[in-house]
Amino acid sequence: MRINTFFITLLAAALVISAGCSTKISPQAPNTPVTQVMATEKTAIQPGLTTEEAAWQKVLSDAKKEGNVTIYSYNWVGEAGLTVKKAFEDRFGIKLEILTGRGAEFQERVKTERRMNQILGDITEGSIGHTQSMKTDGLLVSVAADLPVFREKNVWLVDPAYMDPVDKINLGWRETIDSPWINTNLVKPGEEPRSWKDLLDPKWKGKMGLRDPKLSAAISSEFVAMLDKKIWDEEFMKSLHRQELKYIISTMDEARLLGSGQIHLSAVFAGATGGPFAEQGAPIRAISIDHGDSVSLGGVGVISKGPHPNATRVLLNWMLSKEGQIELGEVRLLRHR
Repeated sequence: MRINTFFITLLAAALVISAGCSTKISPQAPNTPVTQVMATEKTAIQPGLTTEEAAWQKVLSDAKKEGNVTIYSYNWVGEAGLTVKKAFEDRFGIKLEILTGRGAEFQERVKTERRMNQILGDITEGSIGHTQSMKTDGLLVSVAADLPVFREKNVWLVDPAYMDPVDKINLGWRETIDSPWINTNLVKPGEEPRSWKDLLDPKWKGKMGLRDPKLSAAISSEFVAMLDKKIWDEEFMKSLHRQELKYIISTMDEARLLGSGQIHLSAVFAGATGGPFAEQGAPIRAISIDHGDSVSLGGVGVISKGPHPNATRVLLNWMLSKEGQIELGEVRLLRHR
């Protein structure tokens, strides 16, 4: 990969971040407020419930009638996906379908579904850069006005809408702390890097892996953030590239290469991916780095005219709620009450 291409990719990522068989589609699209639907249907409010509470009870009831919801997910793979699926289905009695892949693939898939008038997905989640790009393309809608979780106070450490405070379409739902990771069989105690500058040591040349910024909006956005915070500078980026990095497609591939010893060190690796591998016995671990680790925020958005509007609301509300965040292990996103 040439250095010019590398920096063009980062610039493109910065612009994205700053930019703020026929299937019958339900007439109640995800962007139709449930309170409006209730008013149209003149649904009786149960004694003791507010209009909003009664509206949410109807959403829950209609969601169970829909019976399932589909999410296009970058993060819920393997055991993590099975855990999420069971937790949600046990809690609400609604089947959760998880289709895994990369954000760019989902974006093209949703465009194709729209052209064919055969929308299958309800929600998409991945890097906040990709959800922003999908919003820009008009593929996502907001349902924030209908979700009880947005009426709660002091729930989050980071407001899910802080990247999109007006439209509330591109929502942040998970925080990942990324740092260098090592193969403990190949990097002995005392040999690991202690600062970002240590990654430029000649001994790491040809031995480091990194997600390809041309394919990973997450890694590109993290690089932009590191430059913005002046933790890195342009010369560091060029020097890092000259270390003959092995550019990798996904975090899962990165974990496998690191665990198998095909790379000694991953320059910026997601703890959310590495943790489960380490728990299963892979010889990998995160290392502390001076001047701060990299923090990325995962994005989630509702696909416009998805087939299960009520189950969509239930899943998204659960993902952002205190109950759901704890169940999903994303408690860093919460401010405990």
